Parts: sequence; C-alpha cells; structure tokens
Amino acid sequence: MNKSTRSQQRLLMSALLSTLMLVIAPLALITDAYAQQEYSEPTQLGEAELAQMLAPVALYPDSLLTHILIASTYPLEVVQASRWRAANSHLDAGLAIQKARDKNWDPSVTALLAFPNILNKLSEDLPWTQKLGDAFLQDEAALLATIQLLRQQADEAGSLSEMEYLSVTRVDHHIIIESAQKEIIYVPYYDPLIVYGHWHWYSHPPVHWTAHHYYMPRRHSYFYWSSAVPITFNYYFSTFNWSKQHILVLNHHNSGRYRHREQIISSRSAQRWHYKPQHRQLRKDNHLQVHDKIQRPRRLPSNPTRQQLMDSKNRYNKQQNRQQLRRPDKQQIGNRELQFRQKRPPSAYQPDKPAKMPGQMKNDKIRHSSDKSGQPRGPKKLPAERHNQKEQFKGIKSEKR
Repeated sequence: MNKSTRSQQRLLMSALLSTLMLVIAPLALITDAYAQQEYSEPTQLGEAELAQMLAPVALYPDSLLTHILIASTYPLEVVQASRWRAANSHLDAGLAIQKARDKNWDPSVTALLAFPNILNKLSEDLPWTQKLGDAFLQDEAALLATIQLLRQQADEAGSLSEMEYLSVTRVDHHIIIESAQKEIIYVPYYDPLIVYGHWHWYSHPPVHWTAHHYYMPRRHSYFYWSSAVPITFNYYFSTFNWSKQHILVLNHHNSGRYRHREQIISSRSAQRWHYKPQHRQLRKDNHLQVHDKIQRPRRLPSNPTRQQLMDSKNRYNKQQNRQQLRRPDKQQIGNRELQFRQKRPPSAYQPDKPAKMPGQMKNDKIRHSSDKSGQPRGPKKLPAERHNQKEQFKGIKSEKR
C-alpha cells in the first residue's frame, strides 16, 4: 500500500467522523432537553400557593390530616387503594382495612380506606395530591406553619366555634383540632371563602371541594359533616409535633385505641416520620429533595455559557479516565508484564549482577564454604562423594597400621 492510498483513507475517515459529529450533536441536544425536563426540580412553593392548596383540609382533625399528608407522598398507592375500595364498597371500614393488610401499602394509605370519600378525592384530583406530597417532602416545616396560619385566620373569623364535632385547643400559640369523641371521627366540609373570612391571597384563590351528597348540613353553621366513622382499626399512630414542626409516628400495629397526642409525643418509641422509598414503586421521585436523595446526572441550563460547557466536558473526561483506570484483572496484568519483559533485556531486572543463562540456575544453588585459613574449599561434596571419601580415608588408616 503506497502513501497516496493511505492519505486517501485518512481523508475518508476524517470526513466520516465529521459527518457523524453533525448527526450526533443534535441528538445529544434533544437528549439533554429530555433529561432537563425529566430531572427538573419543582420550584419552592410560597405561602400563597401553600395556603391555596391546603385550604380544603387545614381544618381537618390532626390525626386525619397527618394520614392525608403522608399518603399524598405515595400517589400511586392512593390510586390503587381508591380502586380497591370502590370494588369492595360493601365492606365496612374495619373489615376493609383488615382485608387490605396483605397489600403492602403504607399504613396511612391503609388507614384512609375508612374514609372512601377522601380517598376518592385524592385519587380523582391527582395533580393536587402530588403537588401536596411534593410540598410536604420539600419543606415540612413551611407546610405545617401554613396550616397554623389558616387555622388562626379561621379563628379570627369566628369559624372554629361552629365545629361542634371537633375539639379546638390552643397550646403555645398553636391551634390543635381533635375529635370531640375519642374513637369517632367526623370529617368536615366547608367553603374556604366563607370559613377563612377575608382571603389575604386574592391572586391565589383557595381550592374548593364540592360536598358529598350525603354530608349532613347544620342550620346556621358553616360546616357540613360526614357520617360518623368509629375507630376499631389501626389509626392512632401519628400526630403533629407543632413545636418542632414535624410529624411523629409510632408502630402502627395495635393502634386501634385512642391515644392522646401527648402520649404519642412523649413515647420513647415515637420517631419522626421519614419518607419510605420502597413504597415509591413506579413514581419518578428522583427530582425531589427528599430524605433518601437519589443521585441524578448533572444537567446544563437551557443557555449554557462557555465555562459551563468546558466544565461539563472535563467531568465527562474524568469519568472516562476513572473507567479506564479501574483495577485490571489477572490476565491483563500478565499481558502487561510479558510485554514489559520482552521490551527490556534480562540484565535490566538485576543491574548489579551480570546476566545469567538459564543453564546456570542449578549451579547458583550450590553453596560454597571456606576452611580455617579463609581459602575457599570449592563446592560441597554430594552425599555419594562423601561416602567414597570416607571409605578411602579408612583404607589409608588401615594401611598405616
């Protein structure tokens, strides 16, 4: 092959590489755009957006509201539970929860089976549910502070005195709402524009839920009430710790009896609620800043600068170098050692000693000794030679005698 053909092949290869780069570059940009859309972090919700979202549930009993917040972080399980409850609508609350134990849902999702209207609302308005769960995972303290803000606004409007089935108490400037009867829960319905009085965030009107057809209205009252739900199942295992602004949970087993919130807070086994990634299933939660942070690839902004492009290229090169410098296997080590030995002469391994032929290896093992005068005697005798020497020495002695 002459030089002209080689140069033609090089030109052809360079042309092919340039063509491939022109084809791959737009695909890379499209892939990066999809990655940016998939891994985009949700923006932090402000006070107005949180109040708008929490308006229909902020006046629920604390025990029920904790289950709603926790269940909203697992929207897929909420949809599954809602469909299962609709298919088993003939079962009462206790029997339905007992039958759903093998579903491996979160305990709060299972507890909501006793409230099919709420479960159905969470399943139907899935964007609201997922938005609530994302806000709860992002900033639990801010969300709980907004609940207290809405309750104080309803208290200033004089609406909390109309809640006949619920008990309202105040501890350290925090409004606590519990069931008036220990083991019976009533779910309220209300119009946020009326109950909260003057709505401060006029640019973000509150979410409005329509009342179910069999909710019981009361005369001269702002609230409608669901039918009574007796608690005979695992329900009292979570509560708000308002002073520290987080939710505390206990072991959900054997929690059918009423537990006061102070009993849960002061319990030694009470722990702060944490997100459980094993219940995530098919939900894409890798864009959330949750307790179990999932490592996601770094992405470039829509209009990257030159420095950002250079940093991205350097990160890619470092990653490729780490993969190439991984620990080699035994075969690779053997091949490298063989190549190294073939390139260098044998004397290079022992520069202080002369090179030796393979036949000299046996002679190198022979030990040398010296006599009393310091002169070398020569190589040591083998056992057979020693025996012959002894026989000769005996013969010389016998001749002298």
